[in-house]
Amino acid sequence: MKATTVPDGANIPAMVSHLVGTPVSALALVCAVGDGPHASVAAFITPGAAGSAPFRHAIEMEGAYSNTLLSFDENKPPYYGGKTMPINLSHAANELGVDRVLCLVTLDNAGSVAVVRDYDGLEVTLLEAANLQFSRFQEILEGTVTASQRRMQ
Repeated sequence: MKATTVPDGANIPAMVSHLVGTPVSALALVCAVGDGPHASVAAFITPGAAGSAPFRHAIEMEGAYSNTLLSFDENKPPYYGGKTMPINLSHAANELGVDRVLCLVTLDNAGSVAVVRDYDGLEVTLLEAANLQFSRFQEILEGTVTASQRRMQ
């Protein structure tokens, strides 16, 4: 396990903007922290990200995709119009202070959604935890989870 700390949430959008090379107006990040039986999943979503229908749709599609992975179906990952995110996930994990970036969804200032993901070789329990985070993201974006409930989770 890395001897680093996940940075303060207020810094994550600026860090991701720097990593992807363009300002992002919204992002959702799911990471693995630790390894082996002590590994866990950490997640972050920008406050106020609910204003973008394409961003909300991407979160929904990534949750559905992680569901298909859990069911061992052979489905292709969601496609977001050909825009690829120029980011090295190993470098991003190192910069963010986590062991692995599992999925990063961004919305840039022009309204374009981009996604990068890495679930290869991931243990099922971590994939289940990542899938749960996408469900929580959807609840947050739909406004069904209050701020105090988010702090308790």
